[in-house]
Amino acid sequence: MVSESDRQHLIQFGKHLKSFRLSKKLSFRKMAALCDLDYADIKKFESGKTNITLLTILQLAKALDLAPDELLRFKKD
Repeated sequence: MVSESDRQHLIQFGKHLKSFRLSKKLSFRKMAALCDLDYADIKKFESGKTNITLLTILQLAKALDLAPDELLRFKKD
C-alpha cells in the first residue's frame, strides 16, 4: 500500500513527466511507441496511479531525449 506522501510524489512526478511530453509535442501513443510501452501506461504514470520502475524511467528519458535524473527533478511538497 502506498502512503499519502508517496502518492503525492507519484502525482508530482506524473505532472513533471507530462510537462516534458507536451513540450516535445508528443501524444500518449507516440510517447508510448518511443518507449515500447502501452499508451495506457503513460496515462497511469502521468496521473500518479502507478509506481514506476527505474528501467521505465530510463525508457522515458531516452524517448524524451533527457538525462534520467531530469525526470526526477520535480517539485516535492
